[in-house]
Amino acid sequence: MNKLTLLGTGCPSPSHLRYGPSSLISYDGINYLIDAGSGVTQRLSEVGIKPGEIDYIFITHLHSDHIVDLYQLFISGWHTGRETKFKVFGPKGLKSHFNKIFEAYKEELDLRKEWEKRPNLDGLAYEINEINNELKINLDNTTIESVTVDHHPVDPAYGYKFILGSKNIIFSGDTRYSEVLEKASKDADILVHEVFVGLDYDSARMSSETIENISDYHTTPEEVGLLASNARIKKLVLNHFVPPVFDENILVQRIAKHFDGDIVVGKDLLQFDI
Repeated sequence: MNKLTLLGTGCPSPSHLRYGPSSLISYDGINYLIDAGSGVTQRLSEVGIKPGEIDYIFITHLHSDHIVDLYQLFISGWHTGRETKFKVFGPKGLKSHFNKIFEAYKEELDLRKEWEKRPNLDGLAYEINEINNELKINLDNTTIESVTVDHHPVDPAYGYKFILGSKNIIFSGDTRYSEVLEKASKDADILVHEVFVGLDYDSARMSSETIENISDYHTTPEEVGLLASNARIKKLVLNHFVPPVFDENILVQRIAKHFDGDIVVGKDLLQFDI
């Protein structure tokens, strides 16, 4: 069946309830992964998908919580039988990042190849595609488009629009309120959007600017509600919660003041038919 699965809905703060940010679209027999946060391969295992069965990966930006398990996804895909290239799309700088990780593990991987004698060496090939201004991929019944969002000083940063037959699913990535994203999301069936719920000041791990700066490059609940309302979203699915533990009822109330549509507080492993 065609499904959207929230694999990880967390943020950099470690949580056993919310793993690192990652989502999966399974459509017409193709598996598309959006981001590769911590624990992504474990979550894939929980929904019965082998890492070797991921066909395309789309990275929103190069913050560590979105890419920390990219190499784990690569190597475990080989372990689980991938026979084709590891295909990744993402912002400029992704190729250099992955090559450095690959080099760091080169001796370990060479030893594995020599000793384990696996037959699927083609599965160790990889193809990192950096987005140059914009991305548009057309497959049989699917179109994937990048959406430039504002996560400055992280630049570039992208959301992604999946046009799946007659349905549209939008992923915000990490962003401030984005008029570009709002325009791309017009009348979308599902918008998967991040949200900055709020942080309590802790002098042991924050400066006076920490909360202000973190809030500044994310989207508040009120802003998410306004964007969803302006874009006439059919279903708003919240993810990438900062922090990962919060009062869900209060969050929904804050958003519902501006958006009267369907609001879903995302959870790891939550699935939607598409």
